Amino acid sequence: MSKKINEATSTDLPIIQRLVNEYGWKVGDTLLYQPIYDISENLKKDYGNLKNIRPDIVLQDLNGEVIAVIENNLDKENKDLLKLRTVVTHLLKPRFLYACSAERILFYDNAWKGLDAGEFKQITNFMSLEEMKLKIEQQKKIASNKEITIDTTIAGGFDPSIGKERYYQLQCIRTIIENYKAGKQKMLIHMATGLGKTRTAVALVKALLGSGLCKRILFVVDRRMLAKQSVDDGFALISREHTSSWITTSNFRARKHASIHVVVIDTLELIHSDLPSNFYDLIIVDECHRSINVNRKLIFDHFLCPRVGLTATPRIATPKEGTEVDEEDLAIIDTYKLFGCETGEPDFQFDMDRGISKGFLAPYKPIELLSSLIQEAEEDGISFDHVLEPKEKYIIALGAEKKLKLEQLNRKFISEENCLRIAEELKKNTQYGEKVILFGVSQAHCIELAKAVNKVFEKDLSEKPYYAEAVISENNELNETLKAWFKKPYQKPYVVTSVDILSTGVDIPCVRYIAFAGLTKSVGKYIQMVGRGTRLDPKTGKFSFTVLDFVGLCRRMEDNGKGTLKENKKVVKPGDQKPKVPGTPQPKGDYFLIDNPDPAHLIQRVEIHGDSIIVKDNIPIEEAKRIFEEELKKTQEPVMADLKTKAEQADYQPTDEEMAKLLDWLSKPNTFLDEGHLQKMYDFPEGSAWDFLLHALGKKKIPTPKERIEKNYLSYIHTYDFTDEQIVVLKKIKDIFASNLASKRSIDEKDIFGNPIYERLIGSYDDINKKFDGKFNLVINDLKQTFGNRLNA
Repeated sequence: MSKKINEATSTDLPIIQRLVNEYGWKVGDTLLYQPIYDISENLKKDYGNLKNIRPDIVLQDLNGEVIAVIENNLDKENKDLLKLRTVVTHLLKPRFLYACSAERILFYDNAWKGLDAGEFKQITNFMSLEEMKLKIEQQKKIASNKEITIDTTIAGGFDPSIGKERYYQLQCIRTIIENYKAGKQKMLIHMATGLGKTRTAVALVKALLGSGLCKRILFVVDRRMLAKQSVDDGFALISREHTSSWITTSNFRARKHASIHVVVIDTLELIHSDLPSNFYDLIIVDECHRSINVNRKLIFDHFLCPRVGLTATPRIATPKEGTEVDEEDLAIIDTYKLFGCETGEPDFQFDMDRGISKGFLAPYKPIELLSSLIQEAEEDGISFDHVLEPKEKYIIALGAEKKLKLEQLNRKFISEENCLRIAEELKKNTQYGEKVILFGVSQAHCIELAKAVNKVFEKDLSEKPYYAEAVISENNELNETLKAWFKKPYQKPYVVTSVDILSTGVDIPCVRYIAFAGLTKSVGKYIQMVGRGTRLDPKTGKFSFTVLDFVGLCRRMEDNGKGTLKENKKVVKPGDQKPKVPGTPQPKGDYFLIDNPDPAHLIQRVEIHGDSIIVKDNIPIEEAKRIFEEELKKTQEPVMADLKTKAEQADYQPTDEEMAKLLDWLSKPNTFLDEGHLQKMYDFPEGSAWDFLLHALGKKKIPTPKERIEKNYLSYIHTYDFTDEQIVVLKKIKDIFASNLASKRSIDEKDIFGNPIYERLIGSYDDINKKFDGKFNLVINDLKQTFGNRLNA
């Protein structure tokens, strides 16, 4: 017998209304209020003191099978949760359990297995009957042990370009599927660059979706270029059967029904709290050694589903000798810990050494080519007492002799002469037209290297693209175009210079030379850079490649011709898990002084026609904003007039075709801008062109840094294990905390409790600290590290 809904308490009523209005449950049909269930005979021996139970809310399917039970009063939390896990589960056999309080919703899935099966998790949403039934059906399929088909035309089959089967891809997919079916929540794939991680992921996704084990999968990347590549070149292979979509801040609601969501991690930071915690069945994190830091761990903890990390360079983290670092802090930057491989053994591994040995990757030979200047900088440092002004080249006296070591060379102060020596060595050691990626120290250094290479290789510099081009910006249309041209074996540019834009996620098989003009201490970055050359390319006759080392980096990395035996390890000091923002190096040198060639407040506008590029101008950001906003408001082009009309509709989300038309309009002569320009102009790298259109028309303002912090702050306190009392306190300090961080001011507990007004609102420090078991300062530090990273990045 169930109580009538009009007898519901003031505590129960809001939950019932939410279940009915937001999730479609029907009172008296699929939703029962405080029904009574007698203890069955077989359970009386275990629960002899109970005659019956009366759960607050029971959710059932149309056949009357209990699916979920909700307890809506956590007076005695441990006792109430234990009751749900024991007598309620044994008697009613619900799949899902919820425990609610004034500030929290706790959730447990009785299908959970392994390490994550032990505790309730905090969430912000419930599920509909359809969503619950889908989860139940998926679990039945997992338990059925039915053979799952893997499409070997995508991965794991015979590859005619190399004349053999890529058997390791098949092994990898089967391993991950078995672990997924066994309930493993965190998995790691270590696969070297060039072995086909993306195609392996696509075949894995197709197998899971096709078998019904998953309905919706999230594929996370850390760069827009990789998002486009994943949709266009990866998931397009299965688009007829399973739809995929690159989701952005402006389209994610409209694309929610796609089977595969591809998202840039920066965008996910903004939208994850708007997505239900049960929205995805699996998350795959590409280049996971880069994609996660302190605040991004929060994003993945928000979703209650397994996650798989893909990387060519997993990293371990160890405490600095003589110090103690919290395990949670280490896990944030330790790829193995974050993806459930605490033993240091990935779920599947096929590294560069094995890839070369088995004939799946191109072998290489490192050649060291040190100029006398580099040798001097490496051994004793370069002595100097003046520098040169970059444009007029007049001498600037320093007043005293100083030294510049190799580690500082070419950061702020660049040797023009050394750039020419490198260009000359490139000409000696390569054939004209062979593709080379040349890694420099800084953006300015890359530009000077490109100039030097063109001076040595080119006679006619009247038309772009040149023999060498600098690719140093992620979202700019010019750089996207240059990368597309560089991929073509017999088209300029033949040499590209880059700091790290081309160090990962770039598939250019025809590259025959990797060249180093700058040092790095990161083993992972070194392997990634070398990995740009490891792809075999029979079409152009490339079966090996060469590393040209102009700074002795291969020697420092102990390169063994198959990568390096050095461990990819980060030594961590207490509180050091927050990524450092590098300071501006201040060495002084007597060769070539150059200012930042990509100033923070200038926008470079270009015109691209076929195979030619014309740089129009460099204009201040405010001028670029004025041009964009004025042109947008006055344009009467039919396409734009239609988009402006649609912008009047609340929450309208444009189609892919409409977005393409908007970007096309943006690139025309009146503006000569692209989406990357807009992101820089409005200091909002996560935004789409549609976001900026709405902002310029006054329809929807771009969220301020404070608003961005506040949104994720609430997600943070509702994701981790805080009590109701603690959540109330954290909500009260939200405004103080967000205001300080948004203004890039430091904040600690003294800032909060040193102000008598704040203290009156919140309570005394001693009282608050007791509520956090004496660890309130640790909570504040964790909040700073979580949200301070994003603003300081």
